[in-house]
Amino acid sequence: MKITAIEMSILTSPFEYGMASEASDSRGPKYAFILKVHTDEGITGIADCDSHPHIMKAFIEAPSYLHAFSEGLKYAVIGENPFEYDKIWTKMYQSSFYQGRRGAAIHAMSAIDIAIWDIIGKATGQPVCVMLGGRNHEKIKAYASTLFRNTPEEMIDAAQKYRSLGFKAVKFGWGAVTEDPSRVVPLVEAIRKGIGNDMDILVDGMWTSDVKLAIQLVKELGNFNVFFVEEPLKSDNLEGYKKLANAVDVRIACGEQLAGLYEYKQLLIEGDVDIIQPDVSRAGGLTEVRKLVTMVEQAGKLLIPHAWTSDILTAASLHLNSYQKNPVFQEFCTNDTPLSRELVINPLVLDSDGYVHVPTAPGLGVELNEEVIRKYTTDHLIVTN
Repeated sequence: MKITAIEMSILTSPFEYGMASEASDSRGPKYAFILKVHTDEGITGIADCDSHPHIMKAFIEAPSYLHAFSEGLKYAVIGENPFEYDKIWTKMYQSSFYQGRRGAAIHAMSAIDIAIWDIIGKATGQPVCVMLGGRNHEKIKAYASTLFRNTPEEMIDAAQKYRSLGFKAVKFGWGAVTEDPSRVVPLVEAIRKGIGNDMDILVDGMWTSDVKLAIQLVKELGNFNVFFVEEPLKSDNLEGYKKLANAVDVRIACGEQLAGLYEYKQLLIEGDVDIIQPDVSRAGGLTEVRKLVTMVEQAGKLLIPHAWTSDILTAASLHLNSYQKNPVFQEFCTNDTPLSRELVINPLVLDSDGYVHVPTAPGLGVELNEEVIRKYTTDHLIVTN
């Protein structure tokens, strides 16, 4: 089997990102990046990528500047056998040396890598988690992932809504608490008083530079039994994260903005956070994050994948969680936007116990809704090298 082409579609949402007053929920990114990897045996792998779609397209389609050293990722991928995923990953990484082999380059590599694993699963008739090494779990507890509302009353209403939908956990992030981190305590207090103790509460997005303020706020949040606090500091502040993690009892989470094992190793050692949060579509794809699972387990930490785009990324994250020995949560984006909810014909759903089941069909186990893809596509390209 050989890879013959890479197809890229950039989709544009009719909505702007954020928490609009007329919306039933938060609205996700303005754009989506849908990628297909085609083979000479008629098997196609799919992926989405939680990164800037126009930049992803450029990284993949760019002409050769220096052969095998600085060129578009298409040169490292097309013509290769998808079962040689590690070889392909290494070629892509090397071919990105001069344009920056971390960050955006790994984001684009991640999308291609996820699609390659989808091909491997489809070619063998197995779900991706089996091909990763083991379907250790059939379902994963989900948390509703949304944005902070502006008032305590709105927070209580939102939390009650997610509980009525069957969620046993909810994460609120960004918005009001990024603008003013001190607002996080009364807003979280309102949730806990409003819904009682039968839901896990997770907090995201204070993103302050003030380590002492972060310590104070996280300690106060501990009074409301939050499961974790995600990115209370800016992600590059590793020294600050270590001070914070060692000063509080609440679990500290970080990692969605990192790419590649080198950066995660640095976070584990220098930041000493409790929970590592790779986004499979930014951290290096399943090939790289599969290795990270072992690294995190050996460090005595937890790994909870970040997934805030569509059911395509959620499915890839579910397979990673299934492969883990001790998964904790599956992030379940509740965005009220077609680019989150309508891109596949078999959407992932919550069961009555608040779990999402790991797909059982070959590959990722989700199938694109081509009609919806066409409706929202504003830029499209197929490269064949």
